[in-house]
Amino acid sequence: MELKNREVCYRPVLFIIGTFLITWCCVGFMKRIDYDTHIGLFYFLDFLENASPLFCALVLMIPYWRKDGFLWKFFLGETGTVYSCLIVLILFAAQFLNFYLFQMEGAEFSIQTFAITFAGQLVFGGGLEEAGWRGYLFPCFCKNRHVLLSSFLVSIIWVLWHLPYFFISGSLQVNGNFLAYSLIGVITGFILSAIYLLTKSVLLCMLFHSWQNAIVMTVPADMGDMRFMLIFIFLGTASALLCLYIQKKKNIALSSDQGACL
Repeated sequence: MELKNREVCYRPVLFIIGTFLITWCCVGFMKRIDYDTHIGLFYFLDFLENASPLFCALVLMIPYWRKDGFLWKFFLGETGTVYSCLIVLILFAAQFLNFYLFQMEGAEFSIQTFAITFAGQLVFGGGLEEAGWRGYLFPCFCKNRHVLLSSFLVSIIWVLWHLPYFFISGSLQVNGNFLAYSLIGVITGFILSAIYLLTKSVLLCMLFHSWQNAIVMTVPADMGDMRFMLIFIFLGTASALLCLYIQKKKNIALSSDQGACL
């Protein structure tokens, strides 16, 4: 088949099967091996399961790598307006301030610890996921679905993909409340969708995901504080409205020149 410029034939079923298979198999192995005896293998499996959405997306897009700087545009997106960049910056800052202002009693914030955690999440952790979720699956779903439904579906798949993490000792999700985690996942999904729609930048989505993970790990907030949850929900609602505004203004079904295949 002849390919036009950036036309992509998406394969969401293969992508979802691949990411779930790789991640859940890795988590299964991590549960079985002894951490102290096989620490190198443990961290390799941890990296592989975090990066599975990135790997699957890149593999499925191999035919397009050499098309008109495809990968460059895929990761960096479009040249954003000052307006777009300002909104993205506000979302980054607001997410941090919400956690920082409602820290748990006795918690201490360290810039150095935060910076190291952020870099680790971007290179080895959760940030890698966004190349698959926001860079591949979200535009695929937007092809034939409403933008908010697409964001919701990607978030639900993302939450289910994380299910085995609730059984790994030392993970962010272990012993957590799955329903609360699902709500946070959907709200965060709307924020990430807004960032992607504003810039088409997978890299910015990766940075935000790493940013949020670093915040959760180093700036523990009192999530039982109603003010914290209200601000968090407000950010998600504002992002959802922003998605609607962008869709209406540009009249988009994301990447209208791209095809969707099963």
